[in-house]
Amino acid sequence: MSALAQMEDVAGHLRTAGYRVSTPAPEETGFDWNELSLEEAIAHKRMFLTDYFETIRHGDAVLIFNASKQDIEGYVGANTLMEAACGHALGKPVLYFQSIGDQSCRLEAAAVASAVLDGSIDRLLEELNSLKPVAV
Repeated sequence: MSALAQMEDVAGHLRTAGYRVSTPAPEETGFDWNELSLEEAIAHKRMFLTDYFETIRHGDAVLIFNASKQDIEGYVGANTLMEAACGHALGKPVLYFQSIGDQSCRLEAAAVASAVLDGSIDRLLEELNSLKPVAV
């Protein structure tokens, strides 16, 4: 979520190319998870994940915007890995925008990847154009 502005920039390129794009709910960035009780945090997280998974179910591909975070290039966090795994389980192509970071879940992230785009909008468009073009 720390790269939401960058995600929106890439989404703008895709929309200009004619794709329907869903990006994460900006509401999640406004939460101070530490101020919530565990029960409240779980309920909110479940709601966000359920919404993401439903969006993935109806899309044609999952684009993982894995920007740098926590001093890791191509960081893949827990939510992101769950979304990638969901897409993979549903038979959707899982596209990583950057190379997958050197972190503990690197193997799992790579195992569900259909393509790694090395930050290239052109490669992203090529991958999407090879699919039935409906939504991302």
